[in-house]
Amino acid sequence: MRVSFIGRGNVATNFAERLRRCGVEVVQMCSRSGTPVAELDADAVDAVIVAVSDDAIAPILDQVSDAGSAVWLHTAGSVGIDVFDPEKFPRHGILYPLQTMLKGRETDWVKVPMLVEGDPLAEELARLMSPSVARLDSESRRRLHAAAVICCNMAMYLWSLSEELTTRAGLSFDMLRPLIDLTAARALEMSPAQAMTGPAKRGDLLTMRKHINALPADIADVYRFISNKMLQQFHPEIQL
Repeated sequence: MRVSFIGRGNVATNFAERLRRCGVEVVQMCSRSGTPVAELDADAVDAVIVAVSDDAIAPILDQVSDAGSAVWLHTAGSVGIDVFDPEKFPRHGILYPLQTMLKGRETDWVKVPMLVEGDPLAEELARLMSPSVARLDSESRRRLHAAAVICCNMAMYLWSLSEELTTRAGLSFDMLRPLIDLTAARALEMSPAQAMTGPAKRGDLLTMRKHINALPADIADVYRFISNKMLQQFHPEIQL
């Protein structure tokens, strides 16, 4: 099988390396700083994989003058399959990895769920890359992508606030790493709702108010908002 990529970022780089190891020939890697999209030969490959930021997919597809005989696939979680004009791209689909990918950090593909939609070639490529493959429509995939952002990016933001607080106190964020390890382990062992602890779970308004009074205003706003959401879940009769 032969494929080309539009994009040279984290996802494109990891995909290309994985497919090469699976015996797929990577013919071209197009990007703004490298081979331009205009030079892509879509008749020379079985698939063109568009692995760019979500908001760049539609503008890039608009630039394509000839889709050739290739199957066109994108790798985004939030972009629907309807981004492909079926007249311009008669064969198209989605090849979405539910995992963060970084250049220089090897991806454990055995643990990467691959969500596919559209042309059967998307599933064929996914099964080369990972043993965990499922078909999912665009709306369900968008919800799953949102869930991934919450559990990954937003959780990392909250950890960054903890790091800011420990730094301000002249302490090391390393003091919190064992707690992070245990918290992540509990989330994997049971339902996160069951694993939650702390003052909001207990409805301990006195402790939460002490925390808010001790926090910088911007972090206190985040603390208050999330605590109230937790109170709505466990103690709807009270509010912070």
